Amino acid sequence: MTGAERLSTPRRITAAVLAIWFSRIVAIGCGLVLMPILFGRLAEPELGVWLLLNQSALLILMLDFGLTSTLTRRFAFLQGRARGEEPDDDRVRDFGRLAGTGRRLFRFMGAGVGGSAWLAGLAFVGGLSLEHELLAQARIAWTILCAGQAVALSNGLWTAAIAGLGYVGPVALISAGFTSLTIMAQCGVALGGGGVVSLAAVAGGGNLAVRFVIVAYLRRREAALSGAPRVWDAGEAAGLMKPAFKYFLTEIGAVMLLRTDQYFIAAYLDPRSIPNYVAAYTLAFNAALISIAVGEPGAVYVTQLWRSAAQNGVRGIVLRSMRVGMGLMALGVALLLFAGPAIMTVWIGEDRFVGSAVMAIFSAMLLVHTQQSLLFGFSRATENEVYALWYLLAGALNVGLSFVLTPALGLVGVALSTVLAQVASTGWHIPLSALRRLGISPRDYARFVAAPVAALFVGACSAIWLVTDGPAAPTSAFGKVAAAAVAGGAMGAVGFWGLVLDAPLRRRVLDSLRPVGLHGAPAARAIDWGLPLRRLRVLEPSRRRESGRGDRPES
Repeated sequence: MTGAERLSTPRRITAAVLAIWFSRIVAIGCGLVLMPILFGRLAEPELGVWLLLNQSALLILMLDFGLTSTLTRRFAFLQGRARGEEPDDDRVRDFGRLAGTGRRLFRFMGAGVGGSAWLAGLAFVGGLSLEHELLAQARIAWTILCAGQAVALSNGLWTAAIAGLGYVGPVALISAGFTSLTIMAQCGVALGGGGVVSLAAVAGGGNLAVRFVIVAYLRRREAALSGAPRVWDAGEAAGLMKPAFKYFLTEIGAVMLLRTDQYFIAAYLDPRSIPNYVAAYTLAFNAALISIAVGEPGAVYVTQLWRSAAQNGVRGIVLRSMRVGMGLMALGVALLLFAGPAIMTVWIGEDRFVGSAVMAIFSAMLLVHTQQSLLFGFSRATENEVYALWYLLAGALNVGLSFVLTPALGLVGVALSTVLAQVASTGWHIPLSALRRLGISPRDYARFVAAPVAALFVGACSAIWLVTDGPAAPTSAFGKVAAAAVAGGAMGAVGFWGLVLDAPLRRRVLDSLRPVGLHGAPAARAIDWGLPLRRLRVLEPSRRRESGRGDRPES
């Protein structure tokens, strides 16, 4: 039995979620430290160039033709067929075939995508109105970033193998460690007077170091599998690329939907607006990243369960994850809406806030994005790649609307284009389609996810508004942020009690508090509070008919 099999599935999911949250929080925290340093140390034109190049380099990782996600599912299917068993010859051979085929595909992809992005980026940078010295530095930095991202693309093979075999938490921790080290090194470079070339060199070195550590970890934990001969299989390659190509088209649509704003700002508005816009978007997007992290480990186990006799457990994983993920995003949106200006002032200084209207649009956009991304990930985990056309439609709508609304409304038009494109396409179709695929009725989703999350959102908005804009609210930005953090934390604790803990866990917590006098009727009410929110395990269709309980989940 492998290390990943020694824990029960719920405990492994919990451990993986905590590891991913830790990695995201570390990465986000380091990024929040880096951003004000860049604002303070780089000249405004150089800062705009770096943010533009760095955001563009991140897009290269999204253009992996879906191979990382597809390979992760295939490794998870392989693990799911042999749960609890030691690797046998057939499993070792299948692993070697997957790994060998994936390695060659990643090599072609890294060279092709990296080279194409490099040429396209040089052409785009050459068209910017930059001073000669800064233009030369931008070209060198872009070359380094493309080389580093090509290495990062090839790392996808080993990331997919480790995650698919069930080691989701370790992947997250390795990523957190090297992300933090890379960003800390970039902070040192910026404080030492380095420019865009030095920042790019540090990013490329971090990608190379991650590769060595991931391969070493796999060899240590799965010696039998990692030592399997790497065999190229043309049939396996064709089987991988069919869903991967659909994934790739989906990612193209996602890039057009979520990652084109800075180009329209540079083309139609003042490029000096990019730093403030990107800073506000980064703040909002970080909240979405933390919320979506709930679904990443669960999706791997959904894949493992989907083709097993325990498929019914999929619904419980999905509903629990959705409830926690959307609850976190509801808290994040409440903070952004009512404490956004104060947070931006404390973070990067005064007069850097992009505006309440743009922040409200970001909040709506990323709330919709979080829901569709979580359900999309769970549906995709079942090898259901059917969303490419919808994402391409959303991307096309966003680009088309941006051409019209950006000149007319400025930064508001840029952000508004995205949310309108979402609502008209992926925002409603993906949730309904994914719920149908996973066997969850909209009624159950509304009862066990949407209703409690909406209640939490209203409560959080009321509490945070009261402490930031109420009669007794502090006047300083730091005071507002501190008060909002306390109010948000209190509402988060309430949400954790009702949305995450079920009745047995609540009972255990209250039993531990008996020495301080919490027992009797108050304790019983505290246990029963949230009772409708804990009944998540869905019956198989045949058992539903026998029990006569319809679609109602049982506890």
